Amino acid sequence: MTKRPSLPSYRDVELGPDELTSAASGLPVKVDRLSSGWLPSRIRQIQSPGKWALDLPEFHCAFRAVGDFSPSSIALVSVQRACGSTICGIPLKDDMVVTIPAGTTVTATIQPGLRYAAAVVPTAIWAEIQALSTGMIEEQAADHPSAVRLATSHAQAIRNQIEPMADCFAAASTDPIQLEHPPLMLVEYLGALADARAVSDRHEPGITQSVGRHLRQARAAEDFIHAHIQEEIPIVRLCKEIGVSRRQMEYAFRATFGVSPLEFIRALRLNEARRQLTTARASGLSVTRVAMEVGITHLGRFAASYRSLFGESPKETIHRARPS
Repeated sequence: MTKRPSLPSYRDVELGPDELTSAASGLPVKVDRLSSGWLPSRIRQIQSPGKWALDLPEFHCAFRAVGDFSPSSIALVSVQRACGSTICGIPLKDDMVVTIPAGTTVTATIQPGLRYAAAVVPTAIWAEIQALSTGMIEEQAADHPSAVRLATSHAQAIRNQIEPMADCFAAASTDPIQLEHPPLMLVEYLGALADARAVSDRHEPGITQSVGRHLRQARAAEDFIHAHIQEEIPIVRLCKEIGVSRRQMEYAFRATFGVSPLEFIRALRLNEARRQLTTARASGLSVTRVAMEVGITHLGRFAASYRSLFGESPKETIHRARPS
């Protein structure tokens, strides 16, 4: 029997690239693939919806994810393997901890091999844990995403807690009462994380000081691309619209999305085409019409690029989609 969504739940699953919209607790996302690759990603989640969650994913494909995080919770993302990925424009590093405050619009560029542990708890509980562990509450955590890289000894101590904690929660997942509120083991883990962050931040401050500008530039460019997707968008036009040099634009895209502006435009068009093709049978659209709708004019090249990215032809996507 399927559990009601309000009850604590546990899952350890392998998901393909098209199934990753629920890979992060509290954050339903829109996913765009950035490169071909068919290995499934392992998603391990223990959660009491609306109360707390622990995610332990290991991704094996490259994709771009955008979503609005829960308005009442905060996420502490402890990165184990970064592999060139970014979250909210922050270039990730091994042993980095990224804090994502309530209500954040999260943008992430995921590269194959990324592995992290994300604890999600109500903002009030995190504030209480911070106060008890460090004697202070960081005001900036309530405003924007931030990051700090842990000292090696602290990072190892944090890593050593993660798998045993997840195993314990998995064993207890059949007991709704036991997992109704953040378990003591999770509170202790967050306390250690708060202390390690505070110590590391004093020794290595300012990791995210220059990130905001690059993120704003990249997202402004992304908005412009979406609004003009049917048109040709040479990089010089994009730079002029955003008001930055070609070099600055390239850096902003590399830091935020992990690809060049041209690669991003191509991938965005292919993903947008895929979304339209999945409903094309119901709307009566042809492959040619869909391609034109997203600014693609070379149909032969479109079909080849589409198959390379998604493993099937545009026509196969149409035929596989269910008519309404």
